Amino acid sequence: MLKTSDWLLDPRSAPGFKRHEVTAHLEKPPYVHHTEYLYFEIPKRYALVNITDRVEQVLERSGVMDGLCFVSTMHITCGLYINDAEPGLLHDISKWIENLAPYGESYLHHQTGEDNADAHLKSYLTNHALTAPITKGQLDFGTWQQIFLGEFDGKRSKRVLVKITGLAG
Repeated sequence: MLKTSDWLLDPRSAPGFKRHEVTAHLEKPPYVHHTEYLYFEIPKRYALVNITDRVEQVLERSGVMDGLCFVSTMHITCGLYINDAEPGLLHDISKWIENLAPYGESYLHHQTGEDNADAHLKSYLTNHALTAPITKGQLDFGTWQQIFLGEFDGKRSKRVLVKITGLAG
């Protein structure tokens, strides 16, 4: 079984962020629809990294003041969730996920030549997408809420979709 030290747990930033790419920006006043991809290559196989700042930057570029922010991983071995950025909690979450879907088990998926069945199961535990409200040009979160990317088969390029729709300011 992996230890939490085998995980990259970053409560404040998104290590491995490579670039963003705007793929659509449509305006029909007062409405805006904005789509971007965020590209990551997390330096460890397992990670829980805070991508809130990256999503907020997309929101700022969109110009939306009131609406919805949809975030989705484009990979079946990643996940997304909203929770507190407290370091102890990140350790607790990684331990909980690892206990539910441990690395190194004899999964049937491994008969295909893959070694990442645990990553698929970990992704299932966290979800592949989330939606957050936008109010007054900001993600409308509670005091401690942050967006985290769960990477469960890292060291490869991964893409996250951010789609924002709503009313312009």
